[in-house]
Amino acid sequence: MSHSLPPEHAVLGPPFDACNELAAAKNANLYRAAMRLSPERQRFFLAAYASMRVIDDIVDDGFLELPDAERDAQREFVLQTIHQWQAQVIAAKADLDNPLPENGPLSAEVYQALRLTLGRSDLPADPWIELADALHRDIAEEPMDEWDDFIAYCEGATAAPASIFVYLLSARYDAEIGYTSPLTNPPLYHARDMAIFCYIIHILRDLPEDIKGPDRLVTIPSEVLIAADINLGEIRNAIGQGKYGDLDYLGKILLEHAWEHFETGQARSGELLSVLDTDEADTLSRLFTVYIELGGAMMENGYAGFLTERDEIMQSTAQNSLPDVKKD
Repeated sequence: MSHSLPPEHAVLGPPFDACNELAAAKNANLYRAAMRLSPERQRFFLAAYASMRVIDDIVDDGFLELPDAERDAQREFVLQTIHQWQAQVIAAKADLDNPLPENGPLSAEVYQALRLTLGRSDLPADPWIELADALHRDIAEEPMDEWDDFIAYCEGATAAPASIFVYLLSARYDAEIGYTSPLTNPPLYHARDMAIFCYIIHILRDLPEDIKGPDRLVTIPSEVLIAADINLGEIRNAIGQGKYGDLDYLGKILLEHAWEHFETGQARSGELLSVLDTDEADTLSRLFTVYIELGGAMMENGYAGFLTERDEIMQSTAQNSLPDVKKD
């Protein structure tokens, strides 16, 4: 397996530069981790991440931000856009020409990048299809009443994209045959529980920002809010007034769920070590460490204590394990 290269040494080239612009915009932890991989696997990650970013932004930053009446008017159109996006992904997997070159949500550059990577791999298109299922839930604005509803949403919204990263950690690249993975279990098996753990920590980390938006963008199931004896309006008020102690019990409940998934996820991700080189194992460890340290900080001083020192903790945990990607 080819070893990781520092990101400043990787030469992407077209059409992957366009994907990098989309993927690098938020400089997220997963992006910084993937940029530690070999150039061939960086390209696959960028094509996958950019293709998912396009449709996720259409739903989250476009549709879900609209007022009620406009969402009702746009709902069918956005559902059709997801259908077109899925058709493009399936065609790219089959190494076919872009079926929607004029009006598909994937640009010509992103489509070509996906065709050159997913289309030359033994990874099925399942993660993209599962993401589409989660986005359908978002567009339908299905209520997230119980914890099982939350987990079902996570399967597509976070576990499916994470499974691509797991695939790439294990993948071999050959110029003649493309990308292949020696994993005996599906990548989702190794990715699911650690992805859910990281997502719960992500929700707690970003709650002060997310609560500023519409209630439908806060993915905390009603069952948890009832158990914590709090509602979204009260969360919004507590954060706005700096009364973080009012959120301690909510944080405790969510952290208990997070650590339950961590135990299973740690065991299943540990099974990857037999097929990963030292560099890839280190990259996986660095990615998990960011969220483990965040979760540890929330446990050590309580969620209220974390919120008080949130900015400093976020900066130190990310920079310690996954420094910002250097750009020329």
